[in-house]
Amino acid sequence: MTDAVARKERSTTAATARRISALVTLVAAATLLLGGSALWLIERDEPSRTVDSWGDALWWAVTTLTTVGYGDHIPVTTAGRLIAVALMAVGVAVLGGVAAVVALVVAQAVAAAEERTLEAETEAVEHRIEARLDALDARLDRIEQGLRLVAERRADTRGIDDRPISRLS
Repeated sequence: MTDAVARKERSTTAATARRISALVTLVAAATLLLGGSALWLIERDEPSRTVDSWGDALWWAVTTLTTVGYGDHIPVTTAGRLIAVALMAVGVAVLGGVAAVVALVVAQAVAAAEERTLEAETEAVEHRIEARLDALDARLDRIEQGLRLVAERRADTRGIDDRPISRLS
Protein backbone atom coordinates (compact mmCIF):
# COMPACT_ATOMS: atom_id res chain seq x y z
CA MET A 1 0.00 0.00 0.00
CA THR A 2 1.39 3.37 -0.94
CA ASP A 3 1.88 6.09 1.63
CA ALA A 4 -0.79 8.27 0.03
CA VAL A 5 -3.36 5.46 0.07
CA ALA A 6 -2.51 4.57 3.67
CA ARG A 7 -2.79 8.22 4.76
CA LYS A 8 -6.14 8.57 2.99
CA GLU A 9 -7.40 5.37 4.61
CA ARG A 10 -6.29 6.53 8.08
CA SER A 11 -7.86 9.92 7.46
CA THR A 12 -11.14 8.32 6.39
CA THR A 13 -11.12 6.04 9.44
CA ALA A 14 -10.41 8.98 11.74
CA ALA A 15 -13.22 10.99 10.15
CA THR A 16 -15.59 8.06 10.61
CA ALA A 17 -14.58 7.77 14.26
CA ARG A 18 -15.22 11.50 14.75
CA ARG A 19 -18.65 11.24 13.11
CA ILE A 20 -19.60 8.24 15.23
CA SER A 21 -18.34 10.01 18.36
CA ALA A 22 -20.37 13.11 17.53
CA LEU A 23 -23.47 11.03 16.85
CA VAL A 24 -23.08 9.03 20.07
CA THR A 25 -22.56 12.24 22.05
CA LEU A 26 -25.57 13.89 20.46
CA VAL A 27 -27.81 10.87 21.08
CA ALA A 28 -26.61 10.58 24.67
CA ALA A 29 -27.11 14.28 25.41
CA ALA A 30 -30.55 14.38 23.81
CA THR A 31 -31.58 11.21 25.61
CA LEU A 32 -30.37 12.53 28.95
CA LEU A 33 -32.18 15.83 28.55
CA LEU A 34 -35.37 14.34 27.16
CA GLY A 35 -35.46 11.40 29.56
CA GLY A 36 -34.68 13.47 32.62
CA SER A 37 -37.11 16.21 31.65
CA ALA A 38 -39.87 13.72 30.83
CA LEU A 39 -39.41 11.95 34.16
CA TRP A 40 -39.53 15.27 36.01
CA LEU A 41 -42.67 16.37 34.19
CA ILE A 42 -44.41 13.04 34.80
CA GLU A 43 -43.40 12.49 38.41
CA ARG A 44 -43.10 15.98 39.90
CA ASP A 45 -46.66 15.97 41.27
CA GLU A 46 -46.49 12.39 42.52
CA PRO A 47 -46.56 12.31 46.35
CA SER A 48 -44.29 9.25 46.61
CA ARG A 49 -41.71 10.60 44.18
CA THR A 50 -37.98 10.23 44.83
CA VAL A 51 -37.09 12.81 42.21
CA ASP A 52 -37.52 16.20 43.84
CA SER A 53 -36.10 18.51 41.16
CA TRP A 54 -35.16 18.70 37.52
CA GLY A 55 -31.55 18.28 38.64
CA ASP A 56 -32.48 15.04 40.42
CA ALA A 57 -34.24 13.88 37.25
CA LEU A 58 -31.16 14.67 35.19
CA TRP A 59 -28.96 12.85 37.72
CA TRP A 60 -31.30 9.86 37.52
CA ALA A 61 -31.08 9.95 33.71
CA VAL A 62 -27.27 9.99 33.81
CA THR A 63 -27.04 7.07 36.24
CA THR A 64 -29.63 5.13 34.26
CA LEU A 65 -28.14 5.85 30.83
CA THR A 66 -24.68 4.82 31.99
CA THR A 67 -26.17 1.70 33.59
CA VAL A 68 -24.75 2.68 37.00
CA GLY A 69 -28.18 3.05 38.61
CA TYR A 70 -27.37 4.09 42.18
CA GLY A 71 -30.99 3.70 43.23
CA ASP A 72 -31.14 7.03 45.05
CA HIS A 73 -33.78 8.24 42.59
CA ILE A 74 -36.27 5.86 41.01
CA PRO A 75 -39.41 6.33 38.94
CA VAL A 76 -42.59 5.49 40.84
CA THR A 77 -45.18 5.80 38.07
CA THR A 78 -45.78 3.44 35.17
CA ALA A 79 -44.98 6.21 32.69
CA GLY A 80 -41.77 6.98 34.58
CA ARG A 81 -40.78 3.32 34.48
CA LEU A 82 -41.43 3.19 30.73
CA ILE A 83 -39.13 6.17 30.33
CA ALA A 84 -36.56 4.28 32.42
CA VAL A 85 -36.82 1.24 30.13
CA ALA A 86 -36.32 3.43 27.05
CA LEU A 87 -33.39 5.18 28.72
CA MET A 88 -31.81 1.84 29.63
CA ALA A 89 -32.13 0.60 26.05
CA VAL A 90 -30.59 3.77 24.69
CA GLY A 91 -27.89 3.54 27.36
CA VAL A 92 -26.87 0.10 26.13
CA ALA A 93 -26.78 1.40 22.55
CA VAL A 94 -24.75 4.45 23.55
CA LEU A 95 -22.25 2.29 25.42
CA GLY A 96 -22.07 0.08 22.33
CA GLY A 97 -21.35 3.18 20.25
CA VAL A 98 -18.61 4.24 22.63
CA ALA A 99 -17.14 0.74 22.49
CA ALA A 100 -17.28 0.85 18.68
CA VAL A 101 -15.43 4.15 18.56
CA VAL A 102 -12.79 2.90 20.97
CA ALA A 103 -12.42 -0.32 18.97
CA LEU A 104 -12.12 1.65 15.74
CA VAL A 105 -9.43 3.92 17.15
CA VAL A 106 -7.51 0.98 18.64
CA ALA A 107 -7.80 -1.02 15.41
CA GLN A 108 -6.52 1.96 13.45
CA ALA A 109 -3.57 2.35 15.81
CA VAL A 110 -2.76 -1.37 15.58
CA ALA A 111 -3.02 -1.30 11.79
CA ALA A 112 -0.73 1.73 11.61
CA ALA A 113 1.79 0.04 13.90
CA GLU A 114 1.69 -3.14 11.82
CA GLU A 115 2.13 -1.08 8.67
CA ARG A 116 5.19 0.64 10.14
CA THR A 117 6.59 -2.75 11.17
CA LEU A 118 6.02 -4.17 7.69
CA GLU A 119 7.63 -1.12 6.11
CA ALA A 120 10.67 -1.49 8.37
CA GLU A 121 10.91 -5.21 7.62
CA THR A 122 10.55 -4.56 3.89
CA GLU A 123 13.26 -1.93 4.05
CA ALA A 124 15.57 -4.32 5.92
CA VAL A 125 14.97 -7.05 3.34
CA GLU A 126 15.60 -4.58 0.52
CA HIS A 127 18.90 -3.56 2.13
CA ARG A 128 19.93 -7.21 2.49
CA ILE A 129 19.03 -7.88 -1.14
CA GLU A 130 20.95 -4.81 -2.28
CA ALA A 131 23.98 -5.88 -0.24
CA ARG A 132 23.77 -9.38 -1.72
CA LEU A 133 23.47 -7.96 -5.23
CA ASP A 134 26.47 -5.70 -4.60
CA ALA A 135 28.46 -8.72 -3.42
CA LEU A 136 27.38 -10.69 -6.50
CA ASP A 137 28.32 -7.76 -8.76
CA ALA A 138 31.77 -7.61 -7.16
CA ARG A 139 32.16 -11.37 -7.52
CA LEU A 140 31.06 -11.24 -11.15
CA ASP A 141 33.57 -8.45 -11.79
CA ARG A 142 36.34 -10.62 -10.29
CA ILE A 143 35.25 -13.59 -12.39
CA GLU A 144 35.19 -11.49 -15.55
CA GLN A 145 38.61 -10.08 -14.73
CA GLY A 146 39.90 -13.60 -14.14
CA LEU A 147 38.47 -14.75 -17.46
CA ARG A 148 40.15 -11.83 -19.23
CA LEU A 149 43.48 -12.79 -17.63
CA VAL A 150 43.00 -16.40 -18.70
CA ALA A 151 42.18 -15.28 -22.23
CA GLU A 152 45.27 -13.04 -22.30
CA ARG A 153 47.52 -15.85 -21.06
CA ARG A 154 46.04 -18.22 -23.56
CA ALA A 155 46.76 -15.75 -26.33
CA ASP A 156 50.35 -15.40 -25.07
CA THR A 157 50.90 -19.16 -25.02
CA ARG A 158 49.76 -19.84 -28.58
CA GLY A 159 52.15 -20.08 -31.43
CA ILE A 160 52.33 -17.89 -34.46
CA ASP A 161 49.93 -20.07 -36.37
CA ASP A 162 47.48 -19.84 -33.47
CA ARG A 163 47.77 -23.52 -32.62
CA PRO A 164 48.12 -24.60 -29.03
CA ILE A 165 51.77 -25.00 -27.94
CA SER A 166 51.35 -28.70 -27.29
CA ARG A 167 50.70 -29.28 -31.02
CA LEU A 168 53.73 -27.34 -32.25
CA SER A 169 56.27 -30.00 -31.39
